[in-house]
Amino acid sequence: MSYRTIVVHADESRHAPQRLRVAAWLAGEHGAHLLGVAAIGVSRDVFPHGYKVVPGSLEASYFAPLHDAAGRALAQFATLAGDAGVAFEQRLVCDLPSEALARLGRFADLVVVSQDDPDEALSETVVRIPEYVAFTCARPVLVVPCAPALPGPLRHVLAAWNGSKEAAAALQAALPLLRRAARVSVVAFRAPGDTELGEPQHQADLAAFLARHDVQARIMAVERGLDGGQALLGLAAQEGCDLLVMGCYGHSQFRELFLGGVTRYVLQNARLPVLMAH
Repeated sequence: MSYRTIVVHADESRHAPQRLRVAAWLAGEHGAHLLGVAAIGVSRDVFPHGYKVVPGSLEASYFAPLHDAAGRALAQFATLAGDAGVAFEQRLVCDLPSEALARLGRFADLVVVSQDDPDEALSETVVRIPEYVAFTCARPVLVVPCAPALPGPLRHVLAAWNGSKEAAAALQAALPLLRRAARVSVVAFRAPGDTELGEPQHQADLAAFLARHDVQARIMAVERGLDGGQALLGLAAQEGCDLLVMGCYGHSQFRELFLGGVTRYVLQNARLPVLMAH
Protein backbone atom coordinates (compact mmCIF):
# COMPACT_ATOMS: atom_id res chain seq x y z
CA MET A 1 0.00 0.00 0.00
CA SER A 2 1.23 3.48 -0.88
CA TYR A 3 -0.15 6.90 -1.71
CA ARG A 4 -0.34 7.18 -5.49
CA THR A 5 -2.66 10.20 -5.73
CA ILE A 6 -2.80 13.06 -3.24
CA VAL A 7 -5.36 15.87 -3.38
CA VAL A 8 -4.56 19.20 -1.72
CA HIS A 9 -6.75 22.24 -1.14
CA ALA A 10 -5.42 25.33 -2.91
CA ASP A 11 -6.70 28.74 -1.82
CA GLU A 12 -5.37 32.16 -0.84
CA SER A 13 -5.32 31.52 2.89
CA ARG A 14 -2.18 32.56 4.74
CA HIS A 15 -1.90 28.90 5.71
CA ALA A 16 -1.91 27.70 2.09
CA PRO A 17 1.87 27.73 1.48
CA GLN A 18 2.53 25.47 4.48
CA ARG A 19 -0.27 23.10 3.45
CA LEU A 20 0.95 22.97 -0.15
CA ARG A 21 4.57 22.34 0.88
CA VAL A 22 3.52 19.47 3.15
CA ALA A 23 1.45 17.93 0.34
CA ALA A 24 4.28 18.36 -2.18
CA TRP A 25 6.77 16.78 0.22
CA LEU A 26 4.46 13.79 0.72
CA ALA A 27 4.01 13.45 -3.04
CA GLY A 28 7.77 13.44 -3.50
CA GLU A 29 8.31 10.89 -0.71
CA HIS A 30 5.72 8.48 -2.10
CA GLY A 31 6.13 9.13 -5.81
CA ALA A 32 2.52 10.28 -5.91
CA HIS A 33 0.62 12.44 -8.37
CA LEU A 34 -0.40 15.70 -6.71
CA LEU A 35 -3.73 17.28 -7.62
CA GLY A 36 -4.25 20.89 -6.49
CA VAL A 37 -7.93 21.77 -6.18
CA ALA A 38 -9.16 25.37 -6.04
CA ALA A 39 -12.88 26.10 -5.79
CA ILE A 40 -14.59 29.39 -6.54
CA GLY A 41 -16.72 29.07 -3.40
CA VAL A 42 -20.14 28.94 -5.08
CA SER A 43 -22.28 25.81 -5.17
CA ARG A 44 -22.08 23.83 -8.39
CA ASP A 45 -25.86 24.24 -8.64
CA VAL A 46 -25.15 27.80 -9.79
CA PHE A 47 -22.72 26.68 -12.51
CA PRO A 48 -23.59 23.02 -13.22
CA HIS A 49 -21.71 23.14 -16.54
CA GLY A 50 -18.74 25.20 -15.41
CA TYR A 51 -18.11 28.89 -14.89
CA LYS A 52 -19.91 30.92 -17.56
CA VAL A 53 -20.91 34.56 -17.14
CA VAL A 54 -21.15 37.47 -19.56
CA PRO A 55 -18.19 39.86 -19.07
CA GLY A 56 -19.33 43.20 -17.71
CA SER A 57 -22.61 41.81 -16.39
CA LEU A 58 -23.87 42.06 -12.82
CA GLU A 59 -23.11 38.35 -12.42
CA ALA A 60 -19.52 38.90 -13.54
CA SER A 61 -19.00 41.68 -11.00
CA TYR A 62 -19.70 39.18 -8.23
CA PHE A 63 -18.39 35.88 -9.55
CA ALA A 64 -15.33 36.97 -11.58
CA PRO A 65 -13.28 37.99 -8.49
CA LEU A 66 -13.95 34.57 -6.95
CA HIS A 67 -12.91 32.83 -10.15
CA ASP A 68 -9.76 34.97 -10.39
CA ALA A 69 -8.84 34.22 -6.77
CA ALA A 70 -9.07 30.49 -7.45
CA GLY A 71 -6.82 30.97 -10.46
CA ARG A 72 -4.23 32.77 -8.34
CA ALA A 73 -4.37 29.99 -5.75
CA LEU A 74 -3.65 27.43 -8.46
CA ALA A 75 -0.75 29.52 -9.75
CA GLN A 76 0.79 29.48 -6.27
CA PHE A 77 0.21 25.73 -6.08
CA ALA A 78 1.89 25.19 -9.45
CA THR A 79 4.93 27.20 -8.37
CA LEU A 80 5.40 25.28 -5.12
CA ALA A 81 4.72 21.87 -6.69
CA GLY A 82 7.11 22.69 -9.53
CA ASP A 83 9.82 23.73 -7.07
CA ALA A 84 9.33 20.38 -5.29
CA GLY A 85 9.83 18.51 -8.57
CA VAL A 86 6.68 16.36 -8.26
CA ALA A 87 4.15 15.33 -10.87
CA PHE A 88 1.17 17.63 -10.44
CA GLU A 89 -2.11 18.75 -11.95
CA GLN A 90 -4.26 21.84 -11.38
CA ARG A 91 -8.05 21.73 -11.12
CA LEU A 92 -10.31 24.78 -10.87
CA VAL A 93 -13.76 23.71 -9.71
CA CYS A 94 -17.01 25.64 -9.75
CA ASP A 95 -18.23 24.53 -6.34
CA LEU A 96 -17.81 24.98 -2.61
CA PRO A 97 -14.34 23.93 -1.40
CA SER A 98 -15.73 21.28 0.95
CA GLU A 99 -17.81 19.67 -1.80
CA ALA A 100 -15.04 19.86 -4.40
CA LEU A 101 -12.47 18.25 -2.10
CA ALA A 102 -14.87 15.54 -0.95
CA ARG A 103 -15.83 14.66 -4.53
CA LEU A 104 -12.32 14.65 -5.99
CA GLY A 105 -10.92 13.01 -2.87
CA ARG A 106 -12.79 9.85 -3.80
CA PHE A 107 -10.32 9.42 -6.66
CA ALA A 108 -7.30 9.83 -4.38
CA ASP A 109 -5.50 8.02 -1.57
CA LEU A 110 -5.13 11.06 0.69
CA VAL A 111 -6.60 14.56 0.98
CA VAL A 112 -4.56 17.38 2.53
CA VAL A 113 -6.33 20.37 4.10
CA SER A 114 -5.58 22.95 6.77
CA GLN A 115 -6.93 23.17 10.28
CA ASP A 116 -9.81 25.65 10.41
CA ASP A 117 -8.68 29.09 11.48
CA PRO A 118 -11.55 31.07 13.08
CA ASP A 119 -9.49 34.27 12.76
CA GLU A 120 -9.34 33.95 8.99
CA ALA A 121 -12.60 34.35 7.11
CA LEU A 122 -12.07 33.93 3.38
CA SER A 123 -15.02 34.48 1.10
CA GLU A 124 -14.79 30.94 -0.27
CA THR A 125 -14.08 29.18 3.01
CA VAL A 126 -16.67 26.85 4.47
CA VAL A 127 -16.17 26.25 8.17
CA ARG A 128 -15.18 22.73 9.27
CA ILE A 129 -13.68 21.59 5.98
CA PRO A 130 -11.50 18.84 7.57
CA GLU A 131 -14.29 16.84 9.17
CA TYR A 132 -16.76 17.43 6.32
CA VAL A 133 -14.28 15.97 3.83
CA ALA A 134 -13.41 13.05 6.13
CA PHE A 135 -17.07 12.18 6.64
CA THR A 136 -18.10 12.40 2.99
CA CYS A 137 -15.21 11.30 0.76
CA ALA A 138 -14.34 7.93 2.38
CA ARG A 139 -10.64 8.74 2.22
CA PRO A 140 -8.13 9.67 4.93
CA VAL A 141 -7.58 13.36 5.50
CA LEU A 142 -4.32 14.93 6.66
CA VAL A 143 -5.04 18.12 8.61
CA VAL A 144 -2.06 20.50 8.59
CA PRO A 145 -2.10 22.73 11.69
CA CYS A 146 -2.12 26.50 11.69
CA ALA A 147 0.97 26.30 13.90
CA PRO A 148 4.29 25.91 12.03
CA ALA A 149 4.76 22.35 10.75
CA LEU A 150 7.69 21.95 8.39
CA PRO A 151 7.63 18.94 6.06
CA GLY A 152 10.30 16.38 6.76
CA PRO A 153 11.02 12.82 7.92
CA LEU A 154 8.67 11.55 10.61
CA ARG A 155 10.51 10.99 13.86
CA HIS A 156 7.67 9.81 16.08
CA VAL A 157 4.06 9.01 15.14
CA LEU A 158 1.37 8.61 17.79
CA ALA A 159 -1.75 6.63 16.86
CA ALA A 160 -4.92 6.64 18.96
CA TRP A 161 -6.62 3.26 19.37
CA ASN A 162 -9.93 2.27 20.93
CA GLY A 163 -10.79 -0.82 18.91
CA SER A 164 -13.41 0.97 16.78
CA LYS A 165 -13.82 0.76 13.01
CA GLU A 166 -12.81 4.44 12.75
CA ALA A 167 -9.56 3.82 14.62
CA ALA A 168 -8.89 0.76 12.45
CA ALA A 169 -9.54 2.78 9.27
CA ALA A 170 -7.15 5.51 10.40
CA LEU A 171 -4.42 3.03 11.29
CA GLN A 172 -4.78 1.29 7.92
CA ALA A 173 -4.71 4.61 6.06
CA ALA A 174 -1.57 5.70 7.89
CA LEU A 175 0.49 2.59 7.07
CA PRO A 176 2.55 4.27 4.30
CA LEU A 177 3.58 6.91 6.84
CA LEU A 178 4.06 4.52 9.75
CA ARG A 179 6.47 2.39 7.73
CA ARG A 180 8.69 5.43 7.18
CA ALA A 181 8.59 6.72 10.74
CA ALA A 182 11.57 6.31 13.05
CA ARG A 183 9.26 5.47 15.95
CA VAL A 184 5.58 4.52 16.27
CA SER A 185 3.50 4.46 19.45
CA VAL A 186 -0.11 3.30 19.70
CA VAL A 187 -2.04 4.43 22.75
CA ALA A 188 -5.39 3.25 24.07
CA PHE A 189 -6.88 5.48 26.73
CA ARG A 190 -9.28 3.26 28.62
CA ALA A 191 -11.84 4.16 31.21
CA PRO A 192 -11.44 2.65 34.69
CA GLY A 193 -12.87 -0.86 34.65
CA ASP A 194 -12.49 -1.30 30.87
CA THR A 195 -10.41 -4.46 30.59
CA GLU A 196 -10.64 -5.23 26.85
CA LEU A 197 -8.13 -2.63 25.63
CA GLY A 198 -5.65 -3.74 28.27
CA GLU A 199 -5.89 -7.46 27.50
CA PRO A 200 -2.53 -8.94 26.43
CA GLN A 201 -4.15 -10.74 23.48
CA HIS A 202 -5.78 -7.53 22.23
CA GLN A 203 -2.45 -5.72 22.31
CA ALA A 204 -0.63 -8.70 20.77
CA ASP A 205 -3.08 -8.85 17.86
CA LEU A 206 -2.63 -5.13 17.21
CA ALA A 207 1.17 -5.37 17.35
CA ALA A 208 1.13 -8.42 15.06
CA PHE A 209 -1.05 -6.64 12.48
CA LEU A 210 1.37 -3.71 12.36
CA ALA A 211 4.44 -5.95 12.29
CA ARG A 212 3.11 -7.75 9.22
CA HIS A 213 3.17 -4.33 7.54
CA ASP A 214 6.76 -3.74 8.65
CA VAL A 215 5.76 -1.40 11.47
CA GLN A 216 7.30 -2.04 14.89
CA ALA A 217 5.14 -0.20 17.39
CA ARG A 218 5.05 0.37 21.10
CA ILE A 219 1.53 -0.46 22.36
CA MET A 220 0.27 1.35 25.45
CA ALA A 221 -3.00 0.97 27.36
CA VAL A 222 -3.38 3.88 29.78
CA GLU A 223 -6.14 4.74 32.22
CA ARG A 224 -6.99 8.36 31.64
CA GLY A 225 -8.24 10.97 34.03
CA LEU A 226 -8.33 13.79 31.47
CA ASP A 227 -10.66 14.30 28.55
CA GLY A 228 -9.53 12.04 25.70
CA GLY A 229 -8.64 14.92 23.39
CA GLN A 230 -6.55 16.65 26.02
CA ALA A 231 -4.87 13.37 26.93
CA LEU A 232 -3.97 12.66 23.29
CA LEU A 233 -2.51 16.09 22.56
CA GLY A 234 -0.76 16.16 25.92
CA LEU A 235 0.92 12.82 25.23
CA ALA A 236 1.85 13.90 21.69
CA ALA A 237 3.52 17.04 23.07
CA GLN A 238 5.24 15.12 25.87
CA GLU A 239 6.64 12.56 23.44
CA GLY A 240 7.67 15.13 20.82
CA CYS A 241 5.47 13.54 18.15
CA ASP A 242 5.22 15.08 14.71
CA LEU A 243 2.07 13.24 13.54
CA LEU A 244 -1.12 12.09 15.26
CA VAL A 245 -3.28 9.35 13.72
CA MET A 246 -6.87 8.97 14.89
CA GLY A 247 -10.38 7.99 13.87
CA CYS A 248 -12.88 10.77 13.18
CA TYR A 249 -16.09 10.26 15.13
CA GLY A 250 -19.48 11.76 14.42
CA HIS A 251 -21.96 11.95 11.58
CA SER A 252 -23.24 14.40 9.01
CA GLN A 253 -26.85 15.20 8.28
CA PHE A 254 -28.06 17.96 5.97
CA ARG A 255 -24.49 19.38 6.07
CA GLU A 256 -24.64 19.76 9.87
CA LEU A 257 -21.73 17.91 11.48
CA PHE A 258 -21.95 16.49 14.97
CA LEU A 259 -18.54 15.53 16.33
CA GLY A 260 -17.49 13.48 19.28
CA GLY A 261 -15.75 15.46 22.00
CA VAL A 262 -12.31 13.97 21.31
CA THR A 263 -12.46 14.70 17.57
CA ARG A 264 -13.69 18.25 18.11
CA TYR A 265 -11.05 19.03 20.72
CA VAL A 266 -8.17 17.66 18.65
CA LEU A 267 -9.22 19.42 15.45
CA GLN A 268 -9.53 22.74 17.27
CA ASN A 269 -6.37 22.51 19.36
CA ALA A 270 -3.82 20.36 17.52
CA ARG A 271 -0.42 21.91 16.92
CA LEU A 272 0.86 18.97 14.88
CA PRO A 273 -0.48 17.34 11.70
CA VAL A 274 -3.38 14.96 12.26
CA LEU A 275 -4.26 12.09 9.91
CA MET A 276 -7.85 11.04 10.44
CA ALA A 277 -10.32 8.66 8.85
CA HIS A 278 -13.99 7.98 9.40
